[in-house]
Order: sequence, then structure tokens, then C-alpha cells
Amino acid sequence: MKISYILAALLLTLGLSQMAYADHHESGNKPGEHHGMEWADANKDGAVSHDEFTAAHKERSEKMFEKMDANKDGKIDEAERKAGKAKMGEHCKMKGDAK
Repeated sequence: MKISYILAALLLTLGLSQMAYADHHESGNKPGEHHGMEWADANKDGAVSHDEFTAAHKERSEKMFEKMDANKDGKIDEAERKAGKAKMGEHCKMKGDAK
């Protein structure tokens, strides 16, 4: 009888931990965020064409470049690269602490 209770408790614990993991990794998005590449599907037809893919990545890369080019000279020098890397590290730490 004790083994049944221990087994039931173990299974319940494992089940709850899996639910918490799934919630953290699957439904933890903020409103407007998407999984996969839904953000690149400009015409919302359920598929991402080559043009949609390249356009979406170009837009994201331009935004990233603008953020990293602190002095707006059209180049990312070593100091700006290091500052950008540090800022990304801080952002990741903040996301991890919020959960």
C-alpha cells in the first residue's frame, strides 16, 4: 500500500513538473509574440515564402544594427560590439529573473 502512495506521489510530481515546463516554454509569450516564424508570414497564409523570410530578417537586422551603432556613424566598432553584447547579456538575465 505504501508503494502505491509513493508511486502515485512520484507520478503526480513528474506530471506537475512537466506541466510547469510546458507552460514556461510554450505559453509564456507576451501578447503579440509568436512561436516559430509566424511573425514573418506577412500575408498570413500559413506559409512563409522566401520573399517574406528575407524581408522579415532584413527588417530585424536593420533594427539590431541601429541599436548597436550607438554613435550612428554607419559602422559597429569594437566598443559598440562589446556594449551590444553586454546589453544582450543583461536582457537575458532580466528575462530569466522575471520568471
